Amino acid sequence: MTKNSLTKIKRKGIPEELTLDAARRWAKPRVTEKRFKHIEGVAAVAKDLAERSGEDPFLAELAGWIHDGCKEWKDKELVKTALELGMQLNDVEKENGHLLHGPVAALLAKRELGIRNQELIDAISEHTLGKVEMTDLSKVVYLADCLEASRPADFTDPIWAALDSHPELLADLDSAMLVACDLTLDSLIKSSRMIHIKTVDVRNYFLRLVKERIV
Repeated sequence: MTKNSLTKIKRKGIPEELTLDAARRWAKPRVTEKRFKHIEGVAAVAKDLAERSGEDPFLAELAGWIHDGCKEWKDKELVKTALELGMQLNDVEKENGHLLHGPVAALLAKRELGIRNQELIDAISEHTLGKVEMTDLSKVVYLADCLEASRPADFTDPIWAALDSHPELLADLDSAMLVACDLTLDSLIKSSRMIHIKTVDVRNYFLRLVKERIV
C-alpha cells in the first residue's frame, strides 16, 4: 500500500470542506486572542512533530486548531455540556470541569464540523490527560500542546531532548510522553492541585514502555 493510499485511509471521515483554514475559523471566535495564539502555536508544532514522526501533518495540524476550542468555558458549563453529550464523569471531573475541555471540544467538532475520523477525535479529546495506548497522532498533539512556544523552557527543553533520545526512531514519542507526564505531575504536586488518576496511569504506562525498550 502506498503512502498516498494510507493517507486517504487515515483521513476517512473528514468532510472535504473541513480545511485547515475552516478549522482555524471555527476556533478563532471561541477564544481570546491570547488563547488563539496558543492554538496557532500548537497547530504549528503538531505539524512539525507529525513530519518528524511519520504521521499525517494535516491531521496533526487540524487537531491543533480544534483542541482548545472550549478551553475558556467555565467549569460548570463544561460539566453540563459533557453530561448532555453523554459522557460519564467521575468525581474529579465533576469538581474540575476544565479537565473536560478536550473531550467536549472533540464531541462538538464531531457534531458541528461533521468529523467522523475516530483517530482525529481521540487526538483532540486526549490532549490534556492522555490515555493508555494512545495512537501516535494523539501523542503528537499532546506533546505539541506541551511544547508550544509560550510554555517555559524548563518544561519544554527536557521534552525536546527526549524526542531525540533514541537514534533509531524518527522521533521518540514515548520517551517524550514519559518526560511530559513527569513534569506535569511535578507541577500539579507543587501547586497542590488535584491529580486525575488517568494522569498517573498514563505516566506509569509510558514508564513501562520505555523501561522495556531499554532492557
